[in-house]
Amino acid sequence: MDSIKLLDVLEENIEEISRNWIAEVKKNKRTPHYHDISEDKLILQVVKFYSQLRNMLVAPNRNERVQEFFMHYARTCYEMSIPLHESIYALNLMRRHMWLYADFQAIFINALEHHQAIDSIMRIMLLIDYAVFEITQYYQDRLQLEKLKA
Repeated sequence: MDSIKLLDVLEENIEEISRNWIAEVKKNKRTPHYHDISEDKLILQVVKFYSQLRNMLVAPNRNERVQEFFMHYARTCYEMSIPLHESIYALNLMRRHMWLYADFQAIFINALEHHQAIDSIMRIMLLIDYAVFEITQYYQDRLQLEKLKA
């Protein structure tokens, strides 16, 4: 895959990118339920996403990996009482912080590297599209189950 450079940069700087994301969700007006969650819990969530991204993009069984990962993400968010819209927005912020870091570091300097970066972002955007479906489905299933129990 020619979009590996962004993943390399992400993995080499996972701690800094993760800390930037945490700072963002803890103050962003669109993620108020994240404001009081401990940084320890948040770092686990974001590092897990970033560290699993390569597997989700290049594994031969990537559809299964994506479903498994985002079902876990959805369950974790749900159990922390994070509303659906905030869990999805936080995921979008993870994607955005990855790109902002790479762009800020000016790593994609020539046309070929820029093309590869765009390819990476397109693949990640598709992955996030799948994630939104999986997360939404998980929340709907849990809400249905709770209605049946009530």
